[in-house]
Amino acid sequence: MKNLSMILVFMVVTIIFAPAKSIFAATPSFTTLHPGQAQTINQNLTVNIVFVGFDPGTGPRDISPGEILGILPSEYRSVNRVPSAYGENSPTGLGFTYNYNLVYADVAFENAYFQYLSSIATPGPLTWAQNHYNDQHAKTLNITQNYQINGTTAEKWLGENAGPRLGVDTKKYTIFFVNWYGRSDFKFHVYIHPDEPDPDTGLNWGLLDADDTVAWGGTTADDAESGLGSLHRLWFYDFSAGPEFWAGNFDVDDQDVDGDGYADYRIPPVWEYGNTSGYRPFTDLSEDMGLLSRYVAINLLFTSSPLYKTAISPPKLPSSVQLDINLYQQDTQLNARTLLKPSYVQSKISKLQPYNTFSTEIKNARFSGRAADVFNCFASSQSCYGQTSNVLNLFGNLFIYDRDHILQFLEGDADYEIPIFIYTTTNDYASAPFIGGVADSNHADGTQSYIYIHWPRFITDFGEGLSEEVLHESGHHLGMSHPHDGYDSEGNFEYGPKGDGYFVWAGDESATIMGYMFVNGDYSQFDRDNMSRNMTCSYLTEANLILAKILASPRAGQITGLLASADQSAGNALAKYQTMNYSDAAFSAKDAYTKVLTAAGQIHVPVEKQAWPADYKSNGDSFMFDNVIDDRRSPHLMKTR
Repeated sequence: MKNLSMILVFMVVTIIFAPAKSIFAATPSFTTLHPGQAQTINQNLTVNIVFVGFDPGTGPRDISPGEILGILPSEYRSVNRVPSAYGENSPTGLGFTYNYNLVYADVAFENAYFQYLSSIATPGPLTWAQNHYNDQHAKTLNITQNYQINGTTAEKWLGENAGPRLGVDTKKYTIFFVNWYGRSDFKFHVYIHPDEPDPDTGLNWGLLDADDTVAWGGTTADDAESGLGSLHRLWFYDFSAGPEFWAGNFDVDDQDVDGDGYADYRIPPVWEYGNTSGYRPFTDLSEDMGLLSRYVAINLLFTSSPLYKTAISPPKLPSSVQLDINLYQQDTQLNARTLLKPSYVQSKISKLQPYNTFSTEIKNARFSGRAADVFNCFASSQSCYGQTSNVLNLFGNLFIYDRDHILQFLEGDADYEIPIFIYTTTNDYASAPFIGGVADSNHADGTQSYIYIHWPRFITDFGEGLSEEVLHESGHHLGMSHPHDGYDSEGNFEYGPKGDGYFVWAGDESATIMGYMFVNGDYSQFDRDNMSRNMTCSYLTEANLILAKILASPRAGQITGLLASADQSAGNALAKYQTMNYSDAAFSAKDAYTKVLTAAGQIHVPVEKQAWPADYKSNGDSFMFDNVIDDRRSPHLMKTR
């Protein structure tokens, strides 16, 4: 009996410990996903640089390809800019190695292109910038006539003809440097952008000569107003256009055109090269081409670093995002709702992240009581919260108030809500320290928080609505940088359009709502590429982190098929990414992430939201936040429109 008892005990113990092998199948091995690891994606990119109307040589308007290549970066590692400004080590996981393809357009291409420009050029008056250029003492010539050319039309011709005529694939990132000057058919000209007037007021910014440009690019194939019809990734800079107001090249006399106390580095019109009498000697065209290529086209447009992390509320990333717009209408004579078109906003922002759904909600908020007091503190640069608000930034008063009252604004209508606070005021507030919009951080670790827009009446009277401002700041909140400031990876520094970097204002001369020009209400092809690349990496990183939790569960073997399918989707994402099919890559990466998230749910592995806007939960009458905002503050990078 004793032996029988021992046998029975052994059988019971065997049964107790057997299920790990006999009931649950083994977890799969992964070919793409890496449990517990942050995803990294490296890509070799070819950048085409096409010279139209330029030749190699030693003359003042000739170019040295070796000098240009010597300025260009060999690689780039992008970072999340605001978290990095807090001292956090915040790489995005994305890396690029560049190969450069320099192409000289042949005579046939040049003849065809310049004849085309001539055919679409329409006479126009001299611009403000051209008249001011004529007043310069050190100028080389006088401009006596001007023509206007639609920039998107010129961009489309280059995209459609570079392939068949030059063998240049403009689905790859491509820079065109153009010079029409010196030909018998040359016309002084500027590029205009009349296709997208303000959606709220009808004001056509593209017809104002302050918004004439010498460069353009980034228009998407499906831009509702001025789409190219097919995919191209090109940006052109026409040295023979202008001069223009935006990048200040109308001034060849003065070092400091914006009066900020720094000598500005500006790119002159092509006919000024060889002139040593200006505010600086214009003797190195090749260097200027290298600077434009690196610090504008590559760093700011083609492969830019995001402002904020694009993984919002990790590890449980949202699929539905709501723009929660709250209107404080101090100006009671104006109905701010007439300055907002929710359908327009949704149609534009949905193309930035087509793998998610967007909605808008507009509510009135009372401009009275404590809310009015706090805004008045902001407007008068006083503190409503003692030293606490003083150590934040200009928006400290508003931030603290909204942090303490956020449950009055967010209802849990979507997976994630972007809190947007708009103050429309009379011109009594025109002297406030800030006018426009800002996508603020949380003042703790560089996570995005609230959007503030201050809109005095004079802006409305001029003809600017709020829809494009909401799109601009929402783009920042989702991670997008300006096209005129950013990060240089090899140099490991931030820079913007002042002093030695003044010329990077040229980045705004692209088809994006993220610049300070108001001539296009869309996110450019470059914006879409950058967002989709970052989201691909974000989805795979969060899938990896959740996967580690799943594999730590004794139930992991129950969902092996789903995990294997997720791994396959992750592989598809990386394959599409490497072929520059970035949008589809993000869709596949989200599919991998969703499958991992579903697997976690099936075996009851908890996955929580983190970012405070998404942590807000609505459950009957119960409201809560999962996280507490740290009141400790540190200086941070703040970019405003």
